[in-house]
Amino acid sequence: MRQLAIASGLLLMMCAWGGQNVVHADWPSFRNGGSSSCSEGMPVKWSPAQGISWQRETAGYGQSAPVIWDNHVLLTSVEGARKETCVVSSYRLSDGVEEWSTSFPASQQAPSSYMQARAAPTPVVDSTAVYAAFESGDIAAVDHQGKERWRINLGEICGPFEANHGLGSSLAQTADSVFFNVEHGGPSFLFCINKQSGELRWKKARPSGSSWTSPIVRQGKSGPEVVVSSQGTIVGYRAENGEQVWQLDGLDGNTVPSPCLVGDTIVSGARVSEFGSSRDAAESNLCIRPQDANEQPEVVWRAKRAVCDYASPVAADGWVYFLNKVGVLTCVSAETGETAYTERLGAECWATPIVADGRVYFFGKDGQTRVILTGPEFRLVETSTLWDLENPPAPESYTEFSGEEGHGSHGPSQSGEAAKSGEDSSEHTKGDDASRGASRFRRMLLSNDANGNGIIEADELPESSRDRMLRGDANQDGVLDDAELTAMEESFRARRADSRSNSRDPIVYGVAASQGAFVIRTGTRLYCVRGATP
Repeated sequence: MRQLAIASGLLLMMCAWGGQNVVHADWPSFRNGGSSSCSEGMPVKWSPAQGISWQRETAGYGQSAPVIWDNHVLLTSVEGARKETCVVSSYRLSDGVEEWSTSFPASQQAPSSYMQARAAPTPVVDSTAVYAAFESGDIAAVDHQGKERWRINLGEICGPFEANHGLGSSLAQTADSVFFNVEHGGPSFLFCINKQSGELRWKKARPSGSSWTSPIVRQGKSGPEVVVSSQGTIVGYRAENGEQVWQLDGLDGNTVPSPCLVGDTIVSGARVSEFGSSRDAAESNLCIRPQDANEQPEVVWRAKRAVCDYASPVAADGWVYFLNKVGVLTCVSAETGETAYTERLGAECWATPIVADGRVYFFGKDGQTRVILTGPEFRLVETSTLWDLENPPAPESYTEFSGEEGHGSHGPSQSGEAAKSGEDSSEHTKGDDASRGASRFRRMLLSNDANGNGIIEADELPESSRDRMLRGDANQDGVLDDAELTAMEESFRARRADSRSNSRDPIVYGVAASQGAFVIRTGTRLYCVRGATP
């Protein structure tokens, strides 16, 4: 029996670190390594009255997803009005009892508000430790007894972080390394860090600008590859040394959703970018098949209408699912990209769906989960709820920062490419006075006006955002004049008008699945769902 247990453990580890599109019993990383799938019998129906095994308030606030290892739920959060403290905690999956909690001071601080990342990067976990990253630039390894093994500060390399909403990319891992993609207004890199010592193995320069997409690890022809889809490209790097293996250019809006592994292909998601079009976004929701080193990947298909937003695409049983910002679901063939259906699901999701047992689970930010069957026809199975929709639970102890800096302050002043490009700028503006955000947005646009003549010429725009920004050039004369800047400002104001009310707690941010249970995370609470008894 002991030999059988050892062999099973080795098989599990091989699946976890091989970079393949596999399903394993634990949930060790964001979206379970990029597949967002689990193989166990999962619940379908629950409500506040039954099917919720346990729930508990957590320390501080967090937007990361839980990860699960050997009956332990690992979670990150931040505490304090300026996110002064980074926290890593462990809870028993069986009953929610907190086993330990470890904290350390954040290397960089910023207001804890709905406009800022609050423990947004999801950690990774293995048999030795949980590896947690924070928007402060801190990364720490904590063993399964809660003892800190090592801690480093990437801010010493990247400088003060210059991003509208902070850092949100989650970690990826191989057996001996963790990977963290840091893209902001200053020096930006994909980092590879030694799990054992915390030493930097390598770093590769990345484009400066705002990005929340997360890397994944796939098994390439010559070994594991780290794949990053962001800022107009999809790039594969050798996990061993950071060498670039392949690259695809010409994408738009791929700065939030993360890529999904589907066999030997990669499905990359994209949202409608600032001043972008749904057509450009749809063409960037695509499936590629990486080729040999230094060869451009084969584009297997491009979606015709499908777009993503916060939730990344998922695939199951030969079909790929894309959910846009307003809850419209598009199902396409994983083989051809042909659209099977487009239906209004009615769920705005900030968490990526999970696929299991021929079903797709969409975890709405409002606590409602909609379950559909996989296949070319839209078939809604069930809609379940975590809380009373008329009386949602408020955070018990967390309060937002309310000092003079107000919502939207990000500590160090914003500069660099992120400030000039307008990418993801002020996604959530203060209260209902969206005009304040719009005015800030106009000032940000005019920061590109090098000669101070009140208009922005094409060569004054950063190359990385030039094409996108020039979509506001209505008369196509190669400059953004006062009328066009005003139109862009008004468009920005309209899109942000309801942002504050749309970002009120409770919000479902992330989900993990293991041992027949979903662990669902809001900013201040964990729910374990095992389903209602028939």
